[in-house]
Amino acid sequence: MSMMATTLRLEWPQWQGGEPQAVAHYTPGLSVEESRTAYGVGGQLTAILAPGHDGPTARVHVPEYDGDLPEVDGIAGKDEVLRQHSEALSLIRDAGPDRIVTLGGTCAVSLTPFAHLAQHYADDLAAIWLDSHADCNLPGGPNRGFNTMVVSHLCGFGDTEVLGLMPATLPPARVLLAGVHGWDDQDSHTHESWGLHLVPPADTDHFVNDVLHWIRGTGVRHVAVHFDLDVIDSDELAFGMAWEKNGISKTTALRTIAAISDEFDLVGLTVAEYVPREAVALRSILRSLPLAGRTQKPAD
Repeated sequence: MSMMATTLRLEWPQWQGGEPQAVAHYTPGLSVEESRTAYGVGGQLTAILAPGHDGPTARVHVPEYDGDLPEVDGIAGKDEVLRQHSEALSLIRDAGPDRIVTLGGTCAVSLTPFAHLAQHYADDLAAIWLDSHADCNLPGGPNRGFNTMVVSHLCGFGDTEVLGLMPATLPPARVLLAGVHGWDDQDSHTHESWGLHLVPPADTDHFVNDVLHWIRGTGVRHVAVHFDLDVIDSDELAFGMAWEKNGISKTTALRTIAAISDEFDLVGLTVAEYVPREAVALRSILRSLPLAGRTQKPAD
């Protein structure tokens, strides 16, 4: 890797990737609008809180909440999801990066950056899906959110229009499900039929060693990591949309990523699924207050 390698910071506070009712199920006390908006607000806060970046920064345009996004081909809001992925791909190509750090948003934001990296590094890239969920659903299943279908499309399975947009995919043999333990009815079967390998939650040393052992077995040098914050045990930190107990610790997650970076060339990193419930509730309160919004009563 050249010392002049470019790292693109891609900010992508997508909320459209979540199926409305499924998202609302995990956020009792919030409306459907608030629960979906929580993804976008979480993505914005993730970008605000991230340290400074020396390289180029690009931001995918994500519209405000719209409850009228239709389901198409078994994918909630497919047309808008496709538009955002097309824009992200254009931004990535304009920057021409060797590395990409993506700040989301739903899990769906990893697909386009990882697909670019899969093309850029050809047969020398592996992806670590550090997540409580496998995200191996297919369009038309019980959960219509594209955020639950990302690994499927990364591996070349799913909607033909989405796959046609992607510059490349990865074979399942080079995608590791790390920390997965919360299964949908569908993806508990698809991951096995496709041959995806699983490293379940474990103590820090065992988990880190198992992940490194798997990467060594692929023979690759370059690695992309999808870090869904809900992989952290919700009894320690309840970051994600779905609060999953019995996950890995924060220390385990950070040591895993650090160990990958120490031994391999970390060329992709996504941080996704921060869902600030209280901030979204506050947003709704502020929007309902007189004088706080844009529209004011005319003066007497």
